[in-house]
Amino acid sequence: MIGTVERYTSSVRKRRASLWRSGVVRVIAAAFLLWLVVSRFLASTWRIESVSMSPALEPSDRVVVSLVAFGPRLPFTSTRLPGLGEPRRGDLVVVEPPYAAAAPAWRRLLEPIAGFFTGQKATLVRDLEGGRVNRFVVKRVIGVPGDTIRLQDFTAAIRPRDASDFTPEAQLIREPFERRVEFAPANWEPYLPFSGSATDITLSAGEYYVLGDNRTSSSDSRSWGPLAEARIIGRVMFRYWPLRSLGGL
Repeated sequence: MIGTVERYTSSVRKRRASLWRSGVVRVIAAAFLLWLVVSRFLASTWRIESVSMSPALEPSDRVVVSLVAFGPRLPFTSTRLPGLGEPRRGDLVVVEPPYAAAAPAWRRLLEPIAGFFTGQKATLVRDLEGGRVNRFVVKRVIGVPGDTIRLQDFTAAIRPRDASDFTPEAQLIREPFERRVEFAPANWEPYLPFSGSATDITLSAGEYYVLGDNRTSSSDSRSWGPLAEARIIGRVMFRYWPLRSLGGL
């Protein structure tokens, strides 16, 4: 019995050594390390999973996200390296929603591996009740630090710092976009989440107000509140799928 175990163990070791010498494992390891560096510090690709940004982005659209736009974060920390600028009104951004529970160290360590081998389709992130959630979502920046936001009938008005009057969002956001209101909930009180109206809110330093273009089908700052800058991951720059919609965003 001992001899059998020894022969089996030796055989396994020989196969592993042979696999390593063949270069397969080394190629996979090198590809993973290259992908990790690029996807954590330069740019990454994302697949849209919901209708919250319709009609600008539809489910199954695939986009390229610049991480250097606002500065990449060091892995496993909240430290952000210098970026090319700061989020502006109208930017489409990938954000990390505050409703996701803080992941334990082992899950944060395995998350990149799951993303690499599944094309970023799998996630180990869970919500506060343990349910599987998308770790990142796409939203549009509506308000920047110093702005006061007023939401009425699913339309935002913005009073910039030192301004005396509110201005409709469409006049302050340079890039044209279409808001979608699929339905207006009957008897939905303004103070409730996902309402078309909300109490005025002034953004402090490092805070941003983000909304989905599909205002009745989006979880966003109406329910989360202002979003901390540290939770903004990068700027959506380009759509590469479907090919009929290929182009910059």
